[in-house]
Amino acid sequence: MKTYIKKIFTLSLCALSAVALITGSTFTSEAKANKAAAPKNIVVVLDPGHDTTHLGCHYENFEEGIANLYIAYYCKQELEKYNGVTVYMTRTGFDCAYGANPDSTADCLSGRVNFAKSVKADVLVSLHNDYDPDLDRSQNGAKVIVPNPNYRPDICVKGYTLGQSILNQLTTTGLEVNDWKLCPNGTGIVTRDSSGTYPDGSAKDYYALINKSKTLGFTAVIVEHAFCTNESDRLNHLSTPEQYQQLGIADATGIAQYYGLTLK
Repeated sequence: MKTYIKKIFTLSLCALSAVALITGSTFTSEAKANKAAAPKNIVVVLDPGHDTTHLGCHYENFEEGIANLYIAYYCKQELEKYNGVTVYMTRTGFDCAYGANPDSTADCLSGRVNFAKSVKADVLVSLHNDYDPDLDRSQNGAKVIVPNPNYRPDICVKGYTLGQSILNQLTTTGLEVNDWKLCPNGTGIVTRDSSGTYPDGSAKDYYALINKSKTLGFTAVIVEHAFCTNESDRLNHLSTPEQYQQLGIADATGIAQYYGLTLK
């Protein structure tokens, strides 16, 4: 129990540290930098999480890998209505583009990050949906997992503000903000540490997409739109292409607002 409490405290502290960064002078500098950089072409890489080899959550008639791909396509379609942005996707079909080996998850994730690096991504946005392994039906709504404040606090700030912009838009679809039980801070913007470390000895981010991107010098966030194990989320947000389109448009609008993009 002491270990669990310590873990929760540590995760909460990470989130609070990120908030401190946001509300401090770094946030002001970031906001100014975004405005100043508005004319620059932004490269966004959308990552539809999972595929037919590296399966995501399955529940009732819901298949996460398929849903994520739908959402990514709609997000890309919406983002391309804006000036000053180039959009790529890490996969455009159901199969894994980085090795069809069910035991190659690490290679697949590295491949996705390396692809983002190869196209000079400003940001990698990984699109997912959630599943509670305990079938806890009280778990619902959206959250965004962002980089922790360690090693590259500037990347944490970018991830945090981008994540908040996306989450703000997702709540307009009727989704609630998820209070993730692994990091219950109530904001829907969360971090998670691993037992590994960055080159400076600080705790590494738990998710490979985030820690690998941070090491390569750019921001990655993971958007968890809704819970397929929550009946309301599944029926109202994860059941039809029209609902996936709504989520994709919300993601795109959040990204566009963060970067100050204007419609063509």
